[in-house]
Amino acid sequence: MINSIVISSRVRLARNILGLPFPNKLCDFESASSVSKAIFEILGEDYEFRRLKNLTNNQCLSLLESHIISKELIDNKDISGYAKSGDDKIIIMINEEDHLREQCILSGFELNKCYEMINAIDDQILDRIDVAFSKKLGFLTACPTNVGTGMRASVMLFLPALTMNGVISQLIESLNQNGITVRGLFGEDSSCEGYFYQMSNKFTLGLSEEEIIGMVEKNVSKIIEMEEQARNTLKNMNESVIIDMVYRAYGTLTNCYMLSTNECIQLLSKIRFGVVLGLVKFKQPEIIDELYTTIQPAHLMEFYSLDMNTKEQDVFRAKFVGENLEGKLVKGV
Repeated sequence: MINSIVISSRVRLARNILGLPFPNKLCDFESASSVSKAIFEILGEDYEFRRLKNLTNNQCLSLLESHIISKELIDNKDISGYAKSGDDKIIIMINEEDHLREQCILSGFELNKCYEMINAIDDQILDRIDVAFSKKLGFLTACPTNVGTGMRASVMLFLPALTMNGVISQLIESLNQNGITVRGLFGEDSSCEGYFYQMSNKFTLGLSEEEIIGMVEKNVSKIIEMEEQARNTLKNMNESVIIDMVYRAYGTLTNCYMLSTNECIQLLSKIRFGVVLGLVKFKQPEIIDELYTTIQPAHLMEFYSLDMNTKEQDVFRAKFVGENLEGKLVKGV
């Protein structure tokens, strides 16, 4: 079963070690390594620890595509690393924009649970490490917009109906005025491909963690209600059109010779929309969500064990998607 509207929730905390320059000014490798050592001593062997300098570029990009690390962590490859729990729910990026970016990611609408889990880890860290903190401002961070709680609470949403009925641009503008930032599937600077929208608090200063979560939850709850209403309207008025859209998308994905990443995401999302509306029957629908990640360039090259240029990726992507989706759509239902 795939999530209908809310894909995932994430809470991220930014922390910096007292007296140590921010990572972009941290030229001393020994000082940079001290951050990793400190986190290893706190979290222990229950976590997987990796230094990015020991990974290939493609391995780093694959982790980025899987939402485990960020582009900024890769940019600091010589001094950065990460710690990850066995279930992938807790991830701590080390020497990214800040010394520590602690985050918890869960499926569904689970912001409070995310905060509870990452706050427990944060308490362990704060008990052992002196961090940069001001009684007046709160936690001090490399980016001024993170000063305060240092917290970002975000929710990934699938909003095809609000996109199709043309109200999404106006909605994003309204959210921005209410202190909510809207980004795409891969976070900052990414476009909202395939009807996926990541929504998070814009500021952290002057708000408590509970207030931030409450604000995000309130806005997201309204959007969920709007999307549900829009879906019902589209389903009642355009059922045949949506089914045809799904069939056409499926036909392209299972028969094309070349397929770009963006086109693939758009077509997969059209099928996904038909599935969540219950208008088409699809065997193993979870494969659709898996493909959003596995059709990305680094994953594709890792699967085929080949270095590829963009055109070659498009050819192999079409082959890969066709093989995974063939026979999955049950026609005539």
